[in-house]
Amino acid sequence: MASGRFIIQSGVTFQFLHVHPGTGDVAWTPSLATAVRFGVVDDFDDIRQLVDDHCDKGSALVVDLDADFA
Repeated sequence: MASGRFIIQSGVTFQFLHVHPGTGDVAWTPSLATAVRFGVVDDFDDIRQLVDDHCDKGSALVVDLDADFA
C-alpha cells in the first residue's frame, strides 16, 4: 500500500487528530502546528483505523501534506 505524510482533520469541528505528547492518547487539537508535529500518519491502514476509532462516519478529511498542486 502506498505511503506518504497525512494528517486527519474533522470535517465538523475542523480540528486535527494527533497523539498527545504527554499521555500517548489520541486527541483533537485546533493547532495545525501540533498536528504536524504529533499527528502525521504515513500509512493508509493506520489512517483507516484512526478514522474508524475516532471520527464520526463521513466526517473525516485526510490531508496529504506532500500533495503537489503545481
